[in-house]
Amino acid sequence: MASIYDQVPLRGSNSIRLLKLFPASSTNDIVKCDLLEVALDQRPVFKAVSYSWDGQAPTEKASCSGQSIFITPNCNNVLRHIAAASNAPALVWIDAICINQSPTAMVERNQQVSIMGQIYSAAEEVVVWLGTKIEPSWEEAFRNVSLFTAASLQSDSENYSKQLLELAGKIDTKSLNDMFWGVTWFSRVWVVQEVALSQKSTFIYGRVTLPYFHLIKSWSDLYTTYKKDGLVQNLNQTLYNGFGTHITSLQGPRRAVAITEGYDGVEELFRQASRLLATEPRDKVYGLYGLLVSYGISLPDPDYSKPLQSIYMEATKGVIKLKNSLSLLMNCFYSSDDWPSWVPNWADSLPPSSPKGTFRTPKSSKLSFDFVDLPNGSQGLRTTAFVIAGVSSTLGTCLLGRYRTAETLRNDSILPKVEQQVAADWKDERLKKGNDIDKFLAVYNIRILQRTLKYTKKETNSPEQWREDLYEIVASQASLDMHKPFSRWLEILSTSSNKLQQDHTESSSVDNSPEMELYKRISANEDVSQLHELFTASSYFWTFFKTDSGVFGAGAHAIAAGDKIALISGFGIPMVIRPVLGDHYRLITPAYICGAMQGEAWPSDLSSLKIIVII
Repeated sequence: MASIYDQVPLRGSNSIRLLKLFPASSTNDIVKCDLLEVALDQRPVFKAVSYSWDGQAPTEKASCSGQSIFITPNCNNVLRHIAAASNAPALVWIDAICINQSPTAMVERNQQVSIMGQIYSAAEEVVVWLGTKIEPSWEEAFRNVSLFTAASLQSDSENYSKQLLELAGKIDTKSLNDMFWGVTWFSRVWVVQEVALSQKSTFIYGRVTLPYFHLIKSWSDLYTTYKKDGLVQNLNQTLYNGFGTHITSLQGPRRAVAITEGYDGVEELFRQASRLLATEPRDKVYGLYGLLVSYGISLPDPDYSKPLQSIYMEATKGVIKLKNSLSLLMNCFYSSDDWPSWVPNWADSLPPSSPKGTFRTPKSSKLSFDFVDLPNGSQGLRTTAFVIAGVSSTLGTCLLGRYRTAETLRNDSILPKVEQQVAADWKDERLKKGNDIDKFLAVYNIRILQRTLKYTKKETNSPEQWREDLYEIVASQASLDMHKPFSRWLEILSTSSNKLQQDHTESSSVDNSPEMELYKRISANEDVSQLHELFTASSYFWTFFKTDSGVFGAGAHAIAAGDKIALISGFGIPMVIRPVLGDHYRLITPAYICGAMQGEAWPSDLSSLKIIVII
């Protein structure tokens, strides 16, 4: 018997398959459907499904075009839900069935990926299925977000703003944040364009439904009116943790300026998407292909047979040429000598943080770049730069980030190295906890911050400098001006350092450690806790260093003594670069350099600029 795909071949460049999904009496009924071919230019009326595959095997039996097929549990559950909610056959597009997933169907897969954006744009509604892992506290938090969202339907009401604030106060942001971290849909890269390009998206979690674009209106209206309110700032950050990638990718009148101000759509999309997951690393670009094309970026058609490095380089060049900007270098962190350092390695799902803030580029700093062929067959980025200092010493370890999924934790190579440096005595205890390691990350970061205090005090040129420079770094990343909490924060850290020397033993448990006691003391003070959490959340994998000009800085963990600090023409963020040979350098990381973030270090004599080739 011919396969369901042989029976329904795709005969046109904009042809897709749709399921004719038959209604069911309950969600326990087996999925029954027929497979049809349609052309998108015929404007078919259908729903498209956005969901997470979760690496599941196809174990669930369904009936399609008279044949038995096997689909994953997630695919099965969402189709059962739609079928049970329907009174008549519904046309549905879902990738697991509508695209031939066989390894031998690479040509079809490439072609369908190239029109994926068109598919989700054409759907009358995108059904976002958040899975069947229903935690009561998460569902309650999501229900309150849904009620908050529904308020936008009465935006003409006299008490609309007050109602929004009242409803916002009922949302448990901790439970909501835990949901964003615990529901895998929010961690996948493919889903971004599926929502961003949709006409209408409806989220389903347990018994709660939430219309996405109504949420954006309520959220934006609340933030516009109560931007300085602490409760609103907290909710804004929490919602951004879950929906940030999606809202910054919106264009035109649907883009909520109030909650995306300061974020460039393309560059922020890539920054956010780099933290999302994809089973196939090529999908860090191809999973966004429809969005990138909609931005006007010129890209070759998807081709999964291409080397990963080539695909990422094509996307990087496309963004740089479209924007006529080198801002994408903010996403570049050294990984190996085999990777072109000017090309972000989006395959890393937990990259270091980039410096935050508003940075000034002097008027005399003019953008200048081109792409040059290298002897090894790759390409380099040629530009002009001014070297302001060298790195004379580094902390030697780095702060740790929060692991969004067990997959990210398993694939990380930095945690074991840092653990060996600062907490080898707790490694066995941490491994026994599996994926539940938040408390270990908290106390490891305490130890690293204590090392930072000792390092900056030891390396300082004056008693006040280390404190002033550290405050500048911390306050900029936490986006706060909080001298008093900062002083208390340093006091607690320093006190704990003394206690450590007196009380710490190699056998002490994390729960009973002086570092945990310190973390509890920090958490007990609202302002100090806010400073600590915001800073550590925005300085993933950062180390601290001193330049040979005597100032301190911070950036990604790969920084080493002998590296140089360069200001690249037309680009406002200092970059740490590593000499290779002659005028060839590798980018190591964007960095925060005290006293150099507002263009102060740019030379008045432009003859001191030099041409460099970043390889």
